[in-house]
Amino acid sequence: MITNWHRALQEVHQNEHLFESTAIHNKLVATGQVGAGTKSEPRVKNIKKLSDKQFIDLIKSTLPEVGEVRIIGPNKPGSKSGSYNTFVFTYDGKERGAVLATGVKGRGAKSTISQEVSWLLVLSALYNDKTIKDPVALEEAMLLPIVYSRVFDQSGNKLDEKKAKKLKDWLFAENNTKWVESHLGQTRDFISKDFGKNTPSKFVKDRPNMPIVQLAKSIFSTSVPDQDFDKDKWNPADVWLEYEDTPSFSTLTQLNNYLEASIKGSKGCIGVSLKLGKGVVNKINMKGKRPEYEVTDFDLKFGDLFAQNVPTEYEGPHLEGYTVTYRVFDASAKSTIRGEAQKKKSLAAHGKVYLKYMDFLLGRGRIERSVEGVKGILVKQIPNNDKKIPNRYEFTKQGERAFKKIKRSWPILRNSDMMEYASTAVPANYDKLTDKEKFLDYLAEYAHKNKLEEIQMQTRVSVRFQTIMLGVLLAAVKKKSVDTLHKIVLGMLLYGKSESEWSAPHTKAQ
Repeated sequence: MITNWHRALQEVHQNEHLFESTAIHNKLVATGQVGAGTKSEPRVKNIKKLSDKQFIDLIKSTLPEVGEVRIIGPNKPGSKSGSYNTFVFTYDGKERGAVLATGVKGRGAKSTISQEVSWLLVLSALYNDKTIKDPVALEEAMLLPIVYSRVFDQSGNKLDEKKAKKLKDWLFAENNTKWVESHLGQTRDFISKDFGKNTPSKFVKDRPNMPIVQLAKSIFSTSVPDQDFDKDKWNPADVWLEYEDTPSFSTLTQLNNYLEASIKGSKGCIGVSLKLGKGVVNKINMKGKRPEYEVTDFDLKFGDLFAQNVPTEYEGPHLEGYTVTYRVFDASAKSTIRGEAQKKKSLAAHGKVYLKYMDFLLGRGRIERSVEGVKGILVKQIPNNDKKIPNRYEFTKQGERAFKKIKRSWPILRNSDMMEYASTAVPANYDKLTDKEKFLDYLAEYAHKNKLEEIQMQTRVSVRFQTIMLGVLLAAVKKKSVDTLHKIVLGMLLYGKSESEWSAPHTKAQ
């Protein structure tokens, strides 16, 4: 298969600016989530029926230094397929891409809902009959009125026979064997633990207008003032088991204590976060049960000067493999960078992290405001009529101000022991941050070489200036207090993991 893949790549030599590295594609194929491509065009096969988002997550988890991943639709400018999406990203300082073939139209959110509601239906079946061990018995049990009538879908409506049959048919479709195995394994493990002693009255798909979610939103500020409510950072539950109507509470602490008591006593209301897996259910954020995280060292890793992201590296107990990568998520130069918590070699990202929360941890609003001071449309292209010669670039008025800030601040980060260069970086290129003309010349050269448009370079400059300013500010915090720095960066990671001090107790099936 690998040999065929090499041959396929050779046959599309004309697209080598996008597909120069067979290693990238071999890494993707090696995950087992996609298959090797055909000879006709550079593509990977969607053997696992991944959604676009899942494939993007796969790219980022397989290639941790990848930031933005753009999707170009079939037959669109830059597309390499008339039928499937092309996923374009920067790796090792060059524009790369992959075509995901044999995708399933209409997957994504709809498929996720089916996975989650069918999980509830399976769990309800096992609560009704704990002796179920095989798919045949399960298939019959899912259509019993006592089973499906206590399951509530994403609209908050009770399932009827027609909806239950539709979910059963989806689950037992030819390509969904993995979900049958996952559902059975996880629900049996769930039942075998303390949760099995009492049967919930309702099995509910999570939705924004759920009473417990609305209650948490209304009292969120009692524990986390001046922060926007993020439901998944409070509780990442995909589904809920309700034994009673949610009582009223005046503080988030009271609500979280109630959720912990619910898990301990198999009562009240229990949130469940769902991940594909064969049968492990864990209790998360329980008092006295949380890992004792401690940051002993922290680094920022900078790749190519115009790379789209900056991953971090943590050292300390229970932190091996964890990272928070800072970047933008919509390819816009006007967007503020955010972090994304992730564990290396994991196919799923944990969650987004906002700079506003970093300011909350620091105790003052400095970081977000300073980072946003160097973002925006900072450069503009001066076209010429010769395609063989790079188009020149110049700073906008906003860009002139931003560059002066970066020129003045960059040495603080450069001289910090917190800053590291990735293997993809050319350290000498960073010297151009102190020389306006050299910076603009290199910008034009880089855009020309990598065939990047003006809007793409505007985003790259904005992101790089923001990540540098973030690094400068964190280096300044470290200079004053290493303990404060470690508190902030640990808090950001735990926020992304939904394990902050105000995150709610919940269970995770994985």
